[in-house]
Amino acid sequence: MRPRAIMVLVGLFALVVGGCNKRDAGTAAPVELVSGKFKDDTGEIQIDVGYVAGRDRDLTVVVRMTTIGLEEMDKIVADVVVDGFVLIDGSPEWSGFVPPRQPITHRVRFRLLDGGDSGTLTVSVRRSRDSELLYETPLTFVANGSVLAPQ
Repeated sequence: MRPRAIMVLVGLFALVVGGCNKRDAGTAAPVELVSGKFKDDTGEIQIDVGYVAGRDRDLTVVVRMTTIGLEEMDKIVADVVVDGFVLIDGSPEWSGFVPPRQPITHRVRFRLLDGGDSGTLTVSVRRSRDSELLYETPLTFVANGSVLAPQ
C-alpha cells in the first residue's frame, strides 16, 4: 500500500474513533431538577428543567416544554436569568408556541464567573402578549473542583 493511502486510512480511523468517544453537553441526557405545570385560559404546559454538567465550571440548562392535551397555549417566552454566570452558547430566551404532541427543548450553556464558587439561574416562563408570569424557579449551582452541581 502506498504511504499516502496509509495516511488517509489512519486519518479516517482517527476521525471515526475520536467522533465515537466524544459526548458533549449538547447530546448528553440532562439530569432533571424540577418539573411543574402551568396553565391559562388557552391551555396547559408541563415544564421540565434539567442540566448537563460540563468539565470547565460550565453547564447546559435544558428546558423542556410539553403541551398537555390538544389545545395550544398563547405564545410564551421562556427565559434563563443568571447571577454569577456568563453566557457561553445559545440564547437565554426562547419564544414561540408549544404545539400539541411536539415538545420544545431549549438549551443554553453558561460558565461560572472566574473567582466565583456558586451562581444562580432563574428559569421563568411568561405569556408573550401581557408578560404575565406563569412559571418561575431559581436554581443554585456550586463548584466542586471544575464541575458544577445543584445545591
